[in-house]
Amino acid sequence: MVVFDPYSGQTASLNADRRFVAASLSKLYALLTLYRAASQGELSLDDEITMGPSDVWAYGTGVLYNYPVGYTMTLRECAEFMIQESDNTAELMLNRHLGEENIEAELHRIGADSTRYWSPINTTTPNDILLVLKEIADPSSTSPQLSAEMLEIMTNTSFEERLPRPLPKETRVAHKIGSYESTFSDAGIVFPDKSGDRGQEYYIVVFSEGATEGEAIETIQDSSLAAYQALLR
Repeated sequence: MVVFDPYSGQTASLNADRRFVAASLSKLYALLTLYRAASQGELSLDDEITMGPSDVWAYGTGVLYNYPVGYTMTLRECAEFMIQESDNTAELMLNRHLGEENIEAELHRIGADSTRYWSPINTTTPNDILLVLKEIADPSSTSPQLSAEMLEIMTNTSFEERLPRPLPKETRVAHKIGSYESTFSDAGIVFPDKSGDRGQEYYIVVFSEGATEGEAIETIQDSSLAAYQALLR
């Protein structure tokens, strides 16, 4: 795990450079690449994308596999499916649209060089995920509006039982979970103030490997609460 306080510049970590299966945390790479391209004028988030037969992924999380092939949506809507529902079909659609080589190039641009994006296996480290979160939250990386939009998409997802669960209800958590076999994770930015404004936010990334799902979620929750209590003391 790794916890980062941007105001003191201090970091607390354990095995933060160890490689883990990224699972659905990889969807953050596509999100960042998409919004970076929008900030550079390479595409518009209102451009449309159509679901093709090779995009349909019925395994794991998501809802789009229930939609008919040929269903069309905007790139923004596709990103919302990908993050809010952790939709695997939406990730495949954006991978195809953006190009995996461009997503990999974005990872190298921010220095996430320990991450392997599907070549040969989808792995990452807590420190690399922290770099991705920092880029998403940094208004200068895209724009204030686009950064805020990404954080909004990552808030109040369909998977709120890990980092957000033990925290006070007024706490905003912009995050993304990952689950694959015996690896479970959650990574996000915690805004203790109900308004979600900057001022006390901090970053937290937690991976669990080799435990049951219940034990893993309990560990992620305990880590989340401990970080909250330490940083808001």
